Amino acid sequence: MRTLPPAVATAVHIATLARKNGLPIPPKVYAVLEAAANPWPAEWLLAPLPGDPIRIVELFAGPGGWSEGLAVVLGVKVDAVGVDLSKDACATARAAGHRRICADITTLDPEHYALRHTRGLIVSPPCPSFSPAGKHSGLEEANIFTLCRVLAQTSEAGGFLPGNELDDWCEGCDTCDELGYHDGFAPRSGVTWDELRSQLAPLTDPRIGLMAELLFWAFGMQAAGAPLQFVAMEQSSRLPQQILDDIRLELRGGQEEGEWYWSTQGILEASEFGLASRRERVFFLASRRLSYLPTPAEDAHRTTMAQALGWKEGERINTRGVRPIDPATGRAKGGNEFSADKPSNCLTGKARTWKRVSDGLRLTPNEAGLLVGFRRSYPGEGSRTSVFQQLADVVPPVMAARVLAQFFDVDGEALAADYLCQLYRLHEYLDAEDYDTVA
Repeated sequence: MRTLPPAVATAVHIATLARKNGLPIPPKVYAVLEAAANPWPAEWLLAPLPGDPIRIVELFAGPGGWSEGLAVVLGVKVDAVGVDLSKDACATARAAGHRRICADITTLDPEHYALRHTRGLIVSPPCPSFSPAGKHSGLEEANIFTLCRVLAQTSEAGGFLPGNELDDWCEGCDTCDELGYHDGFAPRSGVTWDELRSQLAPLTDPRIGLMAELLFWAFGMQAAGAPLQFVAMEQSSRLPQQILDDIRLELRGGQEEGEWYWSTQGILEASEFGLASRRERVFFLASRRLSYLPTPAEDAHRTTMAQALGWKEGERINTRGVRPIDPATGRAKGGNEFSADKPSNCLTGKARTWKRVSDGLRLTPNEAGLLVGFRRSYPGEGSRTSVFQQLADVVPPVMAARVLAQFFDVDGEALAADYLCQLYRLHEYLDAEDYDTVA
């Protein structure tokens, strides 16, 4: 674990005493902390005090899906900072009240000293390399091999927390003491995160390699001293199982006996949880206690696009303009229409061209936000094209809430149901006995 320079350590000590006594941090001391913590919050150099919210890092944080799920749907107080490369997505999140660092994640240090008190890690790597809308380069055997070869080195690079298998037969010896086998961490291989990143160069699409950042940061933050309680990841439902299996194996210490033994994965479809649009994604969780993924209730209400947007029944959506007619079916080629009397198609960046057939009105960014579960007042910074792409990439707040609720000991199902009822005004469509959370 790294140590702070003497001047910074002194500043941390003075600032900690000030906080414990309810006093403001002296400006000169704060300036030292700010410079040392950059780009992270200056306060993150200080140990949390009793009652402080837990600190969470969000990578590829986007416009705020995970953040909204925690703060608005669950209503839990967290000290979260998101990182994203998109200036527009960062601006959207900031306008909504969420903290963002606008930076390339691969240029940041997972072992930064300011991260040593972090308890949660959330990662949503870009999915075009794996999703049906992309070129499927992430499914190519050579790319999978390159990525998994790097993944296999991460636990040893970070010094994973081993199981107790050595303690069963070795009470301590000079070799074990020298290597630190009984100090809580396995010895590190000496390979740096940047060296591992450089091994991803042969990938035909650099975005595939961003999957490895999940493990770089999990093990890097742990090496910095972070008492991580959970790691959450969302990705395309087409993510190869081999990649998921290798991630899981590494988090289990390579021998499936490490501290991250509890892990689970599964594909969740957003409309099955009450969202007004379909969105199928794989979610992955790892934690130091039993964790699980939510399951939709068999009698869960399926919100239609028309209900969410307050439209009358019978409306249809045109997604691709005027298309050639298939003489065999008499319908437009490419399936360019769908009924609004069911959950909408999955939003992509091209949803900016969707039109209501009855009057030709285009779908607005606000309406698109409602379909993925953002509140009506949620901002959208950037051009129309940028905002729709942000909404296409986002993790719906309700899904984020359902996945993370277990780590905050709150009833995610009930809170999500209340949120959806207010968001979509479902009391207009449901009887009270059908929706027991309606006030």
